[in-house]
Amino acid sequence: MSHAQAEPVEFASPDAGVMAKLEEYTRTKAPLALQQAADAAALHDEESPPDPSLALQFARQRVAGWLAILELINQELDTGFDPEEPPEMTVSPPPDTSGAQLPPGVSPKDVKDPAARQKYIEAIEQNRARLADYRRMSKLADAHEVIIERAEPSILDAHTTLGLSLDEIRALVQAADIRTDDRNSLLAALP
Repeated sequence: MSHAQAEPVEFASPDAGVMAKLEEYTRTKAPLALQQAADAAALHDEESPPDPSLALQFARQRVAGWLAILELINQELDTGFDPEEPPEMTVSPPPDTSGAQLPPGVSPKDVKDPAARQKYIEAIEQNRARLADYRRMSKLADAHEVIIERAEPSILDAHTTLGLSLDEIRALVQAADIRTDDRNSLLAALP
């Protein structure tokens, strides 16, 4: 977690449940793992620990967990992604040697010229990759919306229930390598 700061900020290690789900996401790239990491981060919201001397440790772990989730989203979610601009579902084959254009999505075997057929096959594969990336980014963007909504009250609860100072929370949020919009949302949720 690195963002230019006058004084270095010490981050606690996130809860083991959060870390396990972040590691799962790193392996699988399944946005569900990030949502499960959020579930783990919020697991003890509005609960005081049986031993009050552990409250600040738990609060720091909670904030670190949320920030680790948001940092991973910052790394993974393409800043230029626009869910309103999906890629084309099919691609057009190159014109045949006579200049005639076959319709998009025809079978590669319908393209008679071998060189044009190969280019068309490659274009189909590239488009499949774009479609898969779009679906993954869409799911990640949806997960991100839910996660930031859940992070705001949970991080505030680290103060209200567990006693972590607002100044410390602000410093941690400021130092985290998260999206500017996420930082602003988290800071705006604090009194």
